[in-house]
Amino acid sequence: MPQIERLTVACELLDEALRLYFEPRANYACLHLAGAAEEIFGAYVDKHGGESAFANHRRVGVRLSAYFSSDGTPSSEKAIGDVINFAKNNTKHGHGLVDFDPRAEAQELLERALTNYYQLMNVFDLPETESMRRFNTEPRPA
Repeated sequence: MPQIERLTVACELLDEALRLYFEPRANYACLHLAGAAEEIFGAYVDKHGGESAFANHRRVGVRLSAYFSSDGTPSSEKAIGDVINFAKNNTKHGHGLVDFDPRAEAQELLERALTNYYQLMNVFDLPETESMRRFNTEPRPA
């Protein structure tokens, strides 16, 4: 079997997530493809000295949480990370009902994946695709 770089895998996952996002259908599949791409790209960003979108959101969330707690104590990184990844993890683990907007959550994961991807363009020869440009320029619901 041929070996393939995980970065190539992440690019395929992102391309397919964007395709599903624009169709639009299969929002849960889109969410998970985008989430997988985001994780892989994030690991590369971290490895190359950057701060992944997830790590950035978690760090900011921890700082902001102190302002919203009654005693000024910040939430743990794990607690904030669990909130950030709630939709992705909620559909993968356990059983029962899922209660969130899968399209909005897919959009959030695509944004994080693309943030990581754009950082990696400074390290690797990665092209900006038409679907990436479209995602960045088309108006989306607030």
